[in-house]
Amino acid sequence: MDLERARYLTSSAARRALESLDPALAALPPTRLADRLRRDFPPFEAAALAEQLVLRARARERFGGELPFLYSSPGLEMMTHPAVAHRRAGRLERLGLPVADLTAGLGGDLYACLSRGIAGLGVELDPVTSRLAAANTGGRVVRGDALHAPIDPRHVAVILDPARRTENRRHFDPASFAPPFDAALNLAATAAAGVVKAPPGIAREVIPPAAEAEFVQLGRSMREVTIWLGGDARPGLRRAVLLPTGATLTSDEPEALAGVVPPGSYVFDPEPCVTRAGLVRHLATRLGARLMDPQVAYLTADAPAFDPMAATFEVLDSLDFSVSRLRKRLRELDLSADEIRKRAFPVEPDELRRMLGKTGSGRAALICTTVGGRRRVFICRRLRGLANCEEV
Repeated sequence: MDLERARYLTSSAARRALESLDPALAALPPTRLADRLRRDFPPFEAAALAEQLVLRARARERFGGELPFLYSSPGLEMMTHPAVAHRRAGRLERLGLPVADLTAGLGGDLYACLSRGIAGLGVELDPVTSRLAAANTGGRVVRGDALHAPIDPRHVAVILDPARRTENRRHFDPASFAPPFDAALNLAATAAAGVVKAPPGIAREVIPPAAEAEFVQLGRSMREVTIWLGGDARPGLRRAVLLPTGATLTSDEPEALAGVVPPGSYVFDPEPCVTRAGLVRHLATRLGARLMDPQVAYLTADAPAFDPMAATFEVLDSLDFSVSRLRKRLRELDLSADEIRKRAFPVEPDELRRMLGKTGSGRAALICTTVGGRRRVFICRRLRGLANCEEV
């Protein structure tokens, strides 16, 4: 998107035009959508409105709802999920500080803060994005550089989300982020409170000892690592966060003993936020479980247990991995693989499902892993609930 299109979209005429259009038009093929809008608008305006209809449909699909936003394609790609932004805003609200989002993007994080009544402003370097963000936040975003923003960080809570993508290229080296990761951390450390967002795969070693780190997951997808400095941050704490439930697990909870035990009657698969946060043995204590291999995150016990941070499976049988042996055993049990999970296992779930084919009328979950250097498959049924262990 260029600046001329952004200027039009932020005009009152474009806003009225967008409000008049049926969102269902976005389902039309691009050429038909363009032809439809050109009946009522000049070509330049029709193209801009068509783009917004498509981006808003993409936002609804991605977020499960729609913010009253103007979007650009790269801005939407980098935008924080509203559920994650609103959780963060809730914690910032408790600090009682004004907020400065110094890498505002389209304004998603700032919008969540403003929605809670927090005084705030945003800074965005890109001229197109800053114009759209200002429209999205009632004029609370200005164009500027995060590292030279017109604020005194000592009196505010700052949010920094270093960009990890430029010209369709994703960067994995924190020094290549924009602003560089170290510079963002240093700026956040000078603020009354600082929040630095990092990618889910960031190495825990680069998180400062003085920071608290939240490993945030939404559904089954890791979203970010949120690094908190100052304010109410607890230095060195690691927290796994599972949304939308809001379940948490922290590194100050008891940790199970090191070492392994033989596979028991139940297997537990920790959520990604738990493994990324390095809290598998802390979860083991909650579940009354232990590791069955020192290099693999699956836990085991002889009694069922339930926690939002893990899926629980009852073991019906287990065997050394062989496609023919596994297929034969599933047929004997009249089961087919409904769900396949793997850790430290060489075959992808879709490939294994194809190789097995349909083997029975019942549903089974397969847990594929390595135990003591041997490839093992656990034939299971997934359980839920605390009272009667009914099958999912």
